[in-house]
Amino acid sequence: MTLMLLWALACDKSTESGPPSTETGGGTCDTTHEECAAGVADCEGEGGQMLPGSNCLACHSEGAMPEEDEPELWWTAGGTVFADLDGSAAADGVTVRITDAEGAVVELTSNDVGNFWTREALVFPISAEVEKDGAVLAMVATQMTGACGSCHACDGSAGGKLFAP
Repeated sequence: MTLMLLWALACDKSTESGPPSTETGGGTCDTTHEECAAGVADCEGEGGQMLPGSNCLACHSEGAMPEEDEPELWWTAGGTVFADLDGSAAADGVTVRITDAEGAVVELTSNDVGNFWTREALVFPISAEVEKDGAVLAMVATQMTGACGSCHACDGSAGGKLFAP
């Protein structure tokens, strides 16, 4: 039997002003995305382990990386899944399911720090859900961004981190 829970809060784009949160719940970065992308600071983790809990698309989108503006680094969606709403630990092996406006479904699996991302073309708005051990947590509202960490931050409009049930 699948447990279906609903995310009651939707993303409010008005909370995206200012630098993205650098709190990660599983590691820390003492700098902002902008400083990291500009190469003026060292951020914890590399590649798929980089900056868990942050707004991935703040850097991984066209025009956002000043020195490494490479199409293979541009994503359409990305974020981090945690074990709880506070982001106290990463949740690896969680299925993240994104359905776009045309019904195309992209399934991703969170890695050992909880990160997930895709370059698959998405038609917005999108809906999303996470699944762990048969329990599903689905968003109520559709979204016009794949920048999951822009809302699912400790200080974001979603009221907490993206987490697996």
